[in-house]
Amino acid sequence: MADTDRPSAPLLKMLRDWIQKKRLNTAAAANAMGVDRARARKVLAGNEAMTVDELLALGNLLELSPEDLALGPMPEAPPSSKMPRVVPMSAVEDDTITLDPFGNHPEQLFRSAFALGCDFMFIVATDDLQDSGVPKAVLDQYKGRELPIKLDAAYHVHNAPSYNEVGVSLALSFDALYDCSFPWSCFRQFIFFPVVPDEPEPEPEPEPDGRPTLRLIT
Repeated sequence: MADTDRPSAPLLKMLRDWIQKKRLNTAAAANAMGVDRARARKVLAGNEAMTVDELLALGNLLELSPEDLALGPMPEAPPSSKMPRVVPMSAVEDDTITLDPFGNHPEQLFRSAFALGCDFMFIVATDDLQDSGVPKAVLDQYKGRELPIKLDAAYHVHNAPSYNEVGVSLALSFDALYDCSFPWSCFRQFIFFPVVPDEPEPEPEPEPDGRPTLRLIT
């Protein structure tokens, strides 16, 4: 059964819309529900069942009455002109990507970094990489620790990212070129190195009109 076919799909969509239009996030939702952010994201995405207590706590956060939460006509979330805009960006495999706070965060961060064309680093847990294609010498060196991998924007085209439900596959250079697969569960941190915009050049001073001028030098 597709997520949109679930009886709870309209209710979950309404809750996500209210969370975003009230300028909240999954951290606020998780805190209200008394769960961690990972469970809040799964529940709101429809990947795990929500308890009645969690639903009522979330309704209280969003100032929804029990009648609002009934499976009848869904109330519209209040309009907000202060909502942060979600801007489509060109991606490596797709024409556009849209940021979804309830979606797969590691995948969205990967797509955003490649779309922006900036250097970035990701840090992964080596315990999840035994069959990843990462050289054994590298895994042994970082055994019991987290492995940092930095991707230079100049070589993004050679990294050839490929995404699926399980994780992302990349071509990486260690002592040679390796095809490596990283499950979404292994990612611990992303660090972006954005390109800093150039400062605007100062406006030129007006040309003298021929009359004598006095310039003060301090």
